[in-house]
Amino acid sequence: MTERNQSLDVLRGMAILLVLLGHCAWFTTSIVAGLGSFASNHGEMGVQLFFIVSGYTMMLTYGARDDLAAARSFYIRRIFRIVPLFWLAILFYLLVTKGEGLIKLWAPDGISARDILLTLFFLHWSSVTAFNSVVPGGWSIAVEMQFYLLFPLIIYILRRRNGPIFFYVSVALISVVGQFAAQRYLIPQMAASLPANQAYLANAFFYCWLPRQLICFGLGILLYQCIEQKNPPALGILLLIGACLCWSWEDSRGAQIFVLFVISFAILALNVAVSFMALLGRHSYAIYLTHFACAAAIIRLISVDLIPMFVLVTGASLGVSYYVIEPLFERHFNRLGHALAARALRPKAVASAA
Repeated sequence: MTERNQSLDVLRGMAILLVLLGHCAWFTTSIVAGLGSFASNHGEMGVQLFFIVSGYTMMLTYGARDDLAAARSFYIRRIFRIVPLFWLAILFYLLVTKGEGLIKLWAPDGISARDILLTLFFLHWSSVTAFNSVVPGGWSIAVEMQFYLLFPLIIYILRRRNGPIFFYVSVALISVVGQFAAQRYLIPQMAASLPANQAYLANAFFYCWLPRQLICFGLGILLYQCIEQKNPPALGILLLIGACLCWSWEDSRGAQIFVLFVISFAILALNVAVSFMALLGRHSYAIYLTHFACAAAIIRLISVDLIPMFVLVTGASLGVSYYVIEPLFERHFNRLGHALAARALRPKAVASAA
């Protein structure tokens, strides 16, 4: 296994702190003027930062080959990294909530067997009743898995002549058209088809739509070309900045995503290392899956302001990951995934040597 990139872990740490702050604001309020509003409006940008980091990381770890063995190795590593903990989270939340869902907002009529099956196979992105109900925050895992399915194709395109131009044009076009179609047509149509008291789900569902999040992965790949390859694609930068600005016609989200890109570039270019942030980054996946349960448990025990709530949830979810999930589950699955992925690449290497 390669040495971890501390700057990437710092970015993951920043991302998970934003997510925790935003979600803690669901459970409590703050006496600090403007903090609750900031947390509610900007905390979810932590997920977009995760997507940017994911695009960068996939480019960094995929390897030089773009054949079937490389794709197989890639998928083995991703499956053992993502799937076991997510399935454990499904089981945990179903048992704890008795199948009713932790956040009733996403499951107003309760969780069905269909919702569970879709989530089990990472297809919950396809259903307005499943996309975020079985595992709170699970929508982002579905988006990640869709990106993973596309990634070997993306690698193939990027390594062809004029491939980067085609890729960045495609990402910009899909992002702008997806945003426009969602706001003007898809959200109103879905909202009209839902019961009046559930119409809010339409906006959330299409916010969690891959075409509206794809630009974040594109920015991550752009970062990789700027930082690792030291070959900034001028056209790619212009296209993705333009797409972000087009987003900002509807809301400020595109501008915020661009700010995340600039911050990420600075941290990676300066090779920033902050030990506590890197620790949070290393445990960010398990923290993401467990922090809702920690927040719900804490709020049942005590009533506190947003700041102490944020500190308690951060400490509790980090503790669960550090002392339970990482040593008992995550470490073993990751090692097994890397061992099987290395074996998947070996036959090609042996044949070439022969």
